[in-house]
Amino acid sequence: MTQARVLLTDDDDMTLEMLEAALQDRYQITLAHSGREAIDKARQAPFDLIVLDVDMPEMDGYEACTTLKAASETANVPVLFLSARVNIDERLRGYRVGGTDYLTKPFDVAELRTKIDLAVEQHARNQQLSNQVEEAMNMALATADMYGEVGVVLEMQRQLANCFTYADIANAFFTALDKMGFEGCLRLHGRQGTASRSGQGECSALGNSILDHLESSKGPTIQPVGDNTSFNYGNVLMLVRNLPMSPQPEQYSQDEIDRLARVRDNVALMAEGIVGRMRALDVETEKSHLEHSKKAVDMTREALLDISAQQHANRMKVTQVFQQMNSEVEQLFIHLGLSETQEELLSNTLRRHITEAIGVFEQSSLIDTHLNNLISRLRA
Repeated sequence: MTQARVLLTDDDDMTLEMLEAALQDRYQITLAHSGREAIDKARQAPFDLIVLDVDMPEMDGYEACTTLKAASETANVPVLFLSARVNIDERLRGYRVGGTDYLTKPFDVAELRTKIDLAVEQHARNQQLSNQVEEAMNMALATADMYGEVGVVLEMQRQLANCFTYADIANAFFTALDKMGFEGCLRLHGRQGTASRSGQGECSALGNSILDHLESSKGPTIQPVGDNTSFNYGNVLMLVRNLPMSPQPEQYSQDEIDRLARVRDNVALMAEGIVGRMRALDVETEKSHLEHSKKAVDMTREALLDISAQQHANRMKVTQVFQQMNSEVEQLFIHLGLSETQEELLSNTLRRHITEAIGVFEQSSLIDTHLNNLISRLRA
């Protein structure tokens, strides 16, 4: 069986050593030397119980407990106070700030272990009950009326299938957000470019500056921005106004706190749906670009083939013309009355120039080689 995790807090090193020696064989022990250190460690790792000395400098046990109970990640962790004060007023004060039990110094090891065991068992039962309640709530939400919050999310998911531009996606999102009673701003970035929108159309200069800040800052996907909440999925960035991440009980009823939590979950679902739709649109856009590129390559290859064929035809034609001219000149020798020496001189001169002309033209075969290489690469 896994040992319970207990955080021991006291500003006196000797007391901490005594506590650790008495409990380390039964629990996983972590030590803290001040109230502030206890709060920091409790936020970094989960504990099944926190033991707080009441009399500590700077931040006493009561103040540390108040801070722990105000934070959602530590609110449910039981706190056992350890103090030399034994009067009822001190015990009542510990009760008011959310303490689970109170033990006086000098402590009895057996009593301390018993109180810790009872608090840990009660905490485990509370956690189990909380999980059962959460499961029941999830089942209730899954079967909610189609015109409720879940219905709004499902309707937006259906609309996304018919969205082919970022403006279409933004309109579908803000329609759903408006049905939930909220507004905000949205930025989409992908193959179609970048679109920053609000429910009224283009995002305002102030809205854009806030989105710029959120885009450049690092942090969790969902995080508070004052009384608002941001959702950053990389190419999908949104800010929902008046949606607090941690609504306080003194400001909101429990039903409203639960509703705000559902809205955050539903907005996250809508954001994930938008991410999926944008990926599909980006794939379609890339496919369209590839098809256009393929058409351009095919047209270029065909043009190069035509040029190569024309080059070859011109070379053959010029060769035939020179050969015909040489033959006709040799026939004319009969009628010109030239001497044999003159005929040979004229014939040699003519052949030399024809050979040079054809040689110059033959250099164009290098163009054919380049064209053929280019055609091969385009074909590949």
